[in-house]
Amino acid sequence: MKRFYLATRTCLAAPLVAVVLSAPVSAETSCDANMTNGSIAQITETHATVYTSVLIDAKAADVWATLTDFDKMAGWSTGSLQGMTGDIKDGGSVMITFIFGEDENGQPISNNIPHTLIYDEGERFGWSDPFPQDVGGGRDNHIYSVEMCGEQTLFVQSDEIVDNPYAANFVAQLFPMYQTFNAELKAAVEN
Repeated sequence: MKRFYLATRTCLAAPLVAVVLSAPVSAETSCDANMTNGSIAQITETHATVYTSVLIDAKAADVWATLTDFDKMAGWSTGSLQGMTGDIKDGGSVMITFIFGEDENGQPISNNIPHTLIYDEGERFGWSDPFPQDVGGGRDNHIYSVEMCGEQTLFVQSDEIVDNPYAANFVAQLFPMYQTFNAELKAAVEN
């Protein structure tokens, strides 16, 4: 766990960043505006959010099955969430494997982080847990959700960093990782 904090502290040296991005990809369904979207917002100096979504050409149950097959996740996910073990139910104690930061050789750092799970079967999972004080304290509110959108599924990954002086830096680093995860989930489900 120490490596995570050191890598994070190193990454946080960048100046605060606030950016809003949105990139619809296609206009063929009633969910066009949510085809592929993403945004970062700095609400206050210590509060920032990241929102990403992708429209997947599959039923929500199929997306959910791939998303929650934590034993196989590392086979298709190259970054961010790699898997989860523990008591997978609402309020359960879990250990997530998450890639964040790089080591001195530029290799991604895999971190095992304990969380108390938010879990609604077939709809969403995530956590709302405190950050350690040595990375600024505050809270991390991270949610993965699926929702039927006609014959397709809207997958949303959102995160909110609250009461942390590095909030904007965190979300700026997380945004591309979440976009990659979303694209890889879409490919894993559709192929």
